[in-house]
Amino acid sequence: MKTKLIYIFTVVVALGFLGGCTSRLDEVVQQGTTSTDSFYQTDDDALEAVAAVYLGWRNLGYSDFWLKNALSDDIYAGGGSRGDNSILEQLNEYRFSTSNSQLTDYFSGLYALIYRANLVINNFEGDTDIKQRAIAEAKAARGWAYFNLVTLWGPVPLVTGLLAPSEYQQTNGEVSAIWAQIETDYSDAINSGILPEKSGTTDQTPGARISKQAVQAFLGKAYVFQGKYSEAATMLKLVINSEKYDLIDDYANVLRDVQDFGEENIFELNSLNDVENPWSQGNYYVGTMMGWRADKLNLYGYYYGVHELFPGGWGFGSPRKELYDAFVAEETESGYRLNATLRTYAQVNTIGAPFVPVVLNAGTSLYGNTGYFNWKWRLIGSEVIEGTWGMVISANYRLMRYSEVLLLAAEACLESGDNTSALTYINEVRDRAQLSQLTSVTLDDIKTEKRLELCLEGVRYQDLVRWGDAATYLGTQGKEVPIFSGYAEDGSYDVSYPYSNSSYGFKAGKHELLPFPEHEMLVNQNITQNPGW
Repeated sequence: MKTKLIYIFTVVVALGFLGGCTSRLDEVVQQGTTSTDSFYQTDDDALEAVAAVYLGWRNLGYSDFWLKNALSDDIYAGGGSRGDNSILEQLNEYRFSTSNSQLTDYFSGLYALIYRANLVINNFEGDTDIKQRAIAEAKAARGWAYFNLVTLWGPVPLVTGLLAPSEYQQTNGEVSAIWAQIETDYSDAINSGILPEKSGTTDQTPGARISKQAVQAFLGKAYVFQGKYSEAATMLKLVINSEKYDLIDDYANVLRDVQDFGEENIFELNSLNDVENPWSQGNYYVGTMMGWRADKLNLYGYYYGVHELFPGGWGFGSPRKELYDAFVAEETESGYRLNATLRTYAQVNTIGAPFVPVVLNAGTSLYGNTGYFNWKWRLIGSEVIEGTWGMVISANYRLMRYSEVLLLAAEACLESGDNTSALTYINEVRDRAQLSQLTSVTLDDIKTEKRLELCLEGVRYQDLVRWGDAATYLGTQGKEVPIFSGYAEDGSYDVSYPYSNSSYGFKAGKHELLPFPEHEMLVNQNITQNPGW
């Protein structure tokens, strides 16, 4: 039985869900709650306060998943028809504005997490082990939040204390100061000596708590994004050489609940299979949205054969043909990792054979689809929490896997002159993918491996921007939107492009940084909007 952390926050300390560190940074004490004057005293207080940090972190899962994936070249927004989810379409086609709600929710959610972390960091003395651990965990959470803010938005307000009303309208922060704070937070958490560590690859005792090695991995990633490759290599090697994590053999299960808290997971957001509280304890980030469009396909029964496919889904996040082609170029059509990640329509047709193959229903078509289906995040019945109709699943959401650590380390080692280690690390990932070992390694090799290994996991967009490759891969995204109608008369896939946009695609000089949300600009007169917005 996997260890799960139930997020209990019985003492409500007012969290004004911030408007980007402005008017919502104040604390609102509600009737019947514990006063802040008497809270932040005991170990129990520390446990409850840090549980609120983890809950805030977990609540970011939906926005984290969809914002980063929609901005990448892994998927089409998809859905039942044009406009079915206009918010994702805007992001995916680079037609979004400062009022896009997905962008707004993630921005404010990151600051809400920072606020919860600041409450712990600033209010506890750290005079017991439990309080010290709570502070270390809060610093790790704050570091992660600022990492995403600075890599996506750049010069965001830097808030590390509890603000008075007169301080709500913060100015833009200096990017260098934000990175320094991220490094400090991560380093403090690592050096606290209080974070849990696994005893070995199969140890699940840390559960949903962040471990020392997870923070080391986050810090190593922060170094890579700053181009501090020597420091990154040193830090990431600490994770690798700890021998507390490893790649699992079965790639098809890297995101499934059978591997929750498994040996490959560096850090994950907890999902509890709780039929009494599925919406608050389960994973609603993917579920039905990533399931195949059920009303257009003849999926039937609660489970579909050995694959357990759940007959529900809204068809969002359909893989792009370009992603499939990238797999084929590296692995061929029979590639092990490819077939554990994506399936073609021809392959989908064989799932129910020889009885009732899975096909498009007569007269229907799939919007935002070119004949390729997500297998990595397939919706399977055994993970669907009872009573949620496929909308909530029991699988944890991985924020980082060990394969990402290996590929970050490969890049850091290559860029700092340690080609031998770089080759070793990338070949570990290729070995699991059942690919031949490289005899030399280039940055392009690492980019390719990272695209394939971590596709559909919200990693690629930030990489493309930092590598300077975003305009190349995303420049025409949204120009046309496809519809898949099954087989044409000649046996090829019947794909048409009935929708097009006059404004589309990643534009250099604008999209390197996301815009500060409209609401933030309205309530904070001291913040300057990012270029191009």
